[in-house]
Amino acid sequence: MPDVDDLFVEFETAAATTFRPPGVADAQRRIRGRRRRRGLLAGLLAVALAGPASAFAVAHRADRPEPQPTPSVSPSPTGRLTVRTVTLPGVPGELADLRFVSARAGWALFDTCADADESASGCRRTVARTVDGGVTWQRSGLPSVPDGQVQLLPVDADTLTVTTRAGYLVTTDAGNSFASHPYEALPTAVRRVFATPSGLYLGCPPDGVRSNCDRQRVLRVTGGLHFHQPPVTLRSDTENALVEGADGRLWLTVGDGARLTVVTSADQGTTWRKVPAVPGARQLALAPDGRDVWLVRTEQPSGVWRLAGDRWQAGPSLPSDTEGVAAPGAGLLVVTSAYGGLGFVTDGRYVEVPELRGPLRTSDNGTSVGVLPDGTVVVQHGRSWFLGIGRGVDRSWLQLS
Repeated sequence: MPDVDDLFVEFETAAATTFRPPGVADAQRRIRGRRRRRGLLAGLLAVALAGPASAFAVAHRADRPEPQPTPSVSPSPTGRLTVRTVTLPGVPGELADLRFVSARAGWALFDTCADADESASGCRRTVARTVDGGVTWQRSGLPSVPDGQVQLLPVDADTLTVTTRAGYLVTTDAGNSFASHPYEALPTAVRRVFATPSGLYLGCPPDGVRSNCDRQRVLRVTGGLHFHQPPVTLRSDTENALVEGADGRLWLTVGDGARLTVVTSADQGTTWRKVPAVPGARQLALAPDGRDVWLVRTEQPSGVWRLAGDRWQAGPSLPSDTEGVAAPGAGLLVVTSAYGGLGFVTDGRYVEVPELRGPLRTSDNGTSVGVLPDGTVVVQHGRSWFLGIGRGVDRSWLQLS
C-alpha cells in the first residue's frame, strides 16, 4: 500500500472551494500536522473530512478574549429549526459520517467501530443514501469492510467513494453496486471530489497521484495536464486552491505567507489574468453562482473586499469573534462565531440566526461552514450537520445527527 499521506496531499487546498461541504481548512491543518508525523493514512482521512468548504477553525475558548459587540445585530426573521435523527432500522452501529451534496441528497455511514483507528477489526459498516433531506434513508450495497478506518467522499447524489485500508469502493449508480480500486489506480470519482465542475484540479503531473513534486500543475480529471497553465508558480510550500462558479469562471489562489495572489480565467483556462492584490487578504470566498467574489481576512483587524469589475471594494465589518466565512450569494456572507452561533453579514448589518445559538455552543466541538452548489448553507458541528435551506437570510434550518 502506498504512503497515502503523500498520495493525497496535493488535494488539501485544491478542495478548498467555498461552496462545498465544510471541513477543508480543518483537513489542511491536520494534514500539515500529520505530514510531520508521517502517519500512514493521516492525509487521506483528513482530506476525507472535507468535501470542499470555506474557512474553518476550532474555537479555543480558554485562550481567547471575550468577543466585542458585533455590528448592528438584528434577529433572524424566521426562527425555524427541524431536528431529525439519522437512523436505519435493523442496521448495527452508530452514525459515524454524514455528507450532504444538496439540500435533499446526502450519504451516511453507520459503523460499529465509529471511532476506529487503522488497527480496528471486526467492524460492521453500512452506507445509506437520502434524496428527501434526511426524512428517509435507503441502505446501499456496500461490500463488507471489517478492518481499518472508513470515510465517505461524495461527488453527487449518485456517485460516492468509500475509502478503506485496502483502496477505494466506488458507486456511480446511487449505491446499488460498488467497484473496487487499489490506491495505485486513482479512480475518476476520487479526482472529481476535488475538481472544479468543469473537471480541473491541482496536482503533480503526470497523473496527479503523488505529491512529492516541487511544483503543482492544473490537471484534467480525464487525464494529463490542462492545455494552458496559469501565469503563477504553484510551489509545494504555498497554499494553492482552484475553484469555479456556475458562471464558468475559474479562480486560482496562491497563499504565500501574508501575500495572496489571485488569477482568473473566463474561458476555461485558455487565457488567465492576474487580479489586483489586496494587502492582508488571506482567502477567497466564491458564491455558487460565481457572481459574488470576496477576499477575506478573519484575523484582527478583520476585513472583506468584494470584486466590482476589476477592482476590490472594501465591504462591511465582520464580527470580532468570526471564525468561518462563506459566500451564499446576493451580497451575503455567512459567518460562524468562535463562541458558538451563526449569522449573516448583509448591508452592513449582522443578522443572527437565534435558533442555532444553543446547538452551536456545545463545548469541545469544531464548527465549519460552507455553501453547497444549490445555495444551501451547510454547517458541521461535531457529528451534527445543519442545513440552511432557502435564499438570503430567510431560511428554514434542519439539524441532522
